[in-house]
Amino acid sequence: MKKRFLFTGLCMFFVLYSNAQKDSMSIKLDEFSLSITKVKDFSKGYYVNSIADSLAVRNIKSLTEILKFNSFIYFRENGLGMVSSPSFRGTNASQTAVIWNGININSQLNGQVDFNGISANSYDNIKVRSGGGSVLFGSGAIGGTIHLNNKIDFIEEESNQLLANYGSFNTSHLSYQFKKSNTKSSLNISLGFNNSDNNFDYLDANLYNENGSFYNVNFDMNYGFKINNNNNLKFFSSTFFADRNLSRTLNAPSNDAYKDFNSKNLLEWNHKINSKEILTSRVAFLFDEFTFFDDNTNRNNFSSGRTRRNIMQVDYNNSISRKIKFNTILGVENINASGTSFEDNSRTIFTGVVSLNHQLTKRLSYGVQVRQELQQEFNSPLLYSLGIENEFNKNYTLSFNTSKNYRVPTFNDLYWNPGGNINLKPESSYQFEIGNILSFKNIRLQLNTFYIKSEDLIQWIPNNLGVWSPQNVNKTRNIGIEFNTKFSAIINNSLLDVILNYTHVDAVNLETNQQLIAVPRNTGNMLINFQYNKIELYSETLYNDSTTFLIDEIPSFFVTNLGFNYKTFFLKNQQNFGFRINNIFNTNYQNTLNRPMPGINFLITTNINF
Repeated sequence: MKKRFLFTGLCMFFVLYSNAQKDSMSIKLDEFSLSITKVKDFSKGYYVNSIADSLAVRNIKSLTEILKFNSFIYFRENGLGMVSSPSFRGTNASQTAVIWNGININSQLNGQVDFNGISANSYDNIKVRSGGGSVLFGSGAIGGTIHLNNKIDFIEEESNQLLANYGSFNTSHLSYQFKKSNTKSSLNISLGFNNSDNNFDYLDANLYNENGSFYNVNFDMNYGFKINNNNNLKFFSSTFFADRNLSRTLNAPSNDAYKDFNSKNLLEWNHKINSKEILTSRVAFLFDEFTFFDDNTNRNNFSSGRTRRNIMQVDYNNSISRKIKFNTILGVENINASGTSFEDNSRTIFTGVVSLNHQLTKRLSYGVQVRQELQQEFNSPLLYSLGIENEFNKNYTLSFNTSKNYRVPTFNDLYWNPGGNINLKPESSYQFEIGNILSFKNIRLQLNTFYIKSEDLIQWIPNNLGVWSPQNVNKTRNIGIEFNTKFSAIINNSLLDVILNYTHVDAVNLETNQQLIAVPRNTGNMLINFQYNKIELYSETLYNDSTTFLIDEIPSFFVTNLGFNYKTFFLKNQQNFGFRINNIFNTNYQNTLNRPMPGINFLITTNINF
C-alpha cells in the first residue's frame, strides 16, 4: 500500500512540474471557487442538479424540505423536525456524503448527516451530484453527494436581507444576512433562528406529537481579502446549535431530548502562479458535539460524544490548454473522538488525488480521477472514476461513468462499548451508469440508468453474547433509473416552469434476495411554477412508494403543497410576501414506521431586501 501511495505522489509531482501547452486558458482568480469548480469541471458523465435560490427561500426551515421536493433523494424522517437521513439510489444515509465548501462533513461517529440539523439559509450555492464520488470527496460518497457552498466575490456590492416566517404549531423562522464587498475585500454575515412547538395532532389517532418541540440557531461568516492580483485569502465559518425533544411514536410516549453543537472553520489561500495555474492551500478545523438525555425532566443524566478534526490540503489546478484541465491534491487529516461510550481515540489520514478533464474533440470529452489514502487502522483501496460524454448533436448527449467507492468504519463502529469491532473492513462499492440527455427549445429530458454492487457492508447485529455489534456481512445490488424533465415556456407574458423527478430502484440484499428495508421502489416529485408580473403561484408534489420495514410496511402516499408569492417595490429593492399551505389534501403519511407527519398546515413568508 505504501508503494501505491508513493507512486501516486510521484505521478502528481511529475505532472505538477511538467511543461504546459501554449494554448493556455486564463483563470479569473476573483471568480475562482475551488469547491464549485470540483463539481463542475470533474464530473464528466455525472448528473449535477443545482437548487435555485428561490426554492431555498420557500423551504427555509431545513435542507430536508428543499431536497425532498426538488431532487432524486429519498428522506427517512422520524417525524417533523426530528432526525432526517437521506437515501440516494437505495443506499443508506452513511453512504451519502455532504460536502461543505469542499470539506466532507459526515459525522465521524455515525457516518451520517442529519438534514434537519443543517440550516438552509447559510449557503449561496447548493448542488446535488448523483453517483459515486469517493475518489473526489472521500468516505461515504457512494450513492451521491450534496454540496453546500459559499461564494466570495470581489465586486462592489452592499445588501441586507431579512427573512421572517410564521406557521402552524407556533413555528417561526427569523434570519438576517448582510453582504458588503468591493474590489479589495468581501464580508458576508448571516444569522438564523428556528423554533416550533411542533405539537400537531396525529391524523386518525387520538394522539398528538408529544415532546416534539425544537429550536436551533446558526451564525455564519465568510470573509475574503484580495492581497494583490495574484493572491487572496478566504475564511469560511459556520456555527450551529440545536436543542430538540424527540417526539413520541404511535406506540409509545417519549421523554428523550437531544442537543448538538457544531462549528466549521476553513481558511483558504489562493495563489495565482500564472494565467493558467492556481495553487490553493487550505486549513480547516471542525468540531462536533452531541448530548443525549433519556429523561428530559432530569438533564443531569446524559450521554455525549464529540469529535475534533484538523485538515490541511495543498490543491494544484492547471488549465493546461483550452481542452485539458488538471488537478491534484495532497492532504492530511487528524481526527480525535471521545464520548461516554468509548475512550479517546484518534485517526490520521494521508490523501493523494489526481484528476484530469480532457475535451478530446469538439463533441467528445472524458474525465478520470484516482485517489489513494494511507492510514494505520486498515488498508484503504485504490479508488478510481472514469466519466465520458459525447454530444452527438445539439439535441442529444450520451454519457457514461464508472467508479470504485468506499466508506471507512466510524468511531462508533470500531470502539463503541459494548459492541465495537476493531476488525471491520471498509465498505466497498462498484458503480456503472449510462445517461441520456435530450434538449429542445422549451424542454430538457434526462434518463440515467445505474448499477451499484456493494460488499462488506457494515451492519449492527446481535453477537453470541446477545450484544449488538457491527459486522461486515451484507452484499447488495442496486439497479435503477432516474428520470428528470424540465419544461419552461413564456405564454402571454407569463412564465411557466415544470420540473419532474422520478426514481425506480431495485435494491436487493444478495444474501437473502430480499428488497432492502426502508427503500421504496418508486419515488418522485414535481414542481409547477407559474409567474405573471408580480404574482407567483406554485405547487410541490411528493410521491413515495410503499416501503418494507422489517415485518411491517409503510403505505405509499402523495403529498402536495401549494404556495403564493407577491413581489412589490415599495422599498428600495424588491420585496417578497407569500403564503404556503403544506399537505393541502390532509394526507395521513409516514416516512418512518409509526412516526406520523403533520396534516394540513400553513406558513406565512416574507423576504425583505434593503
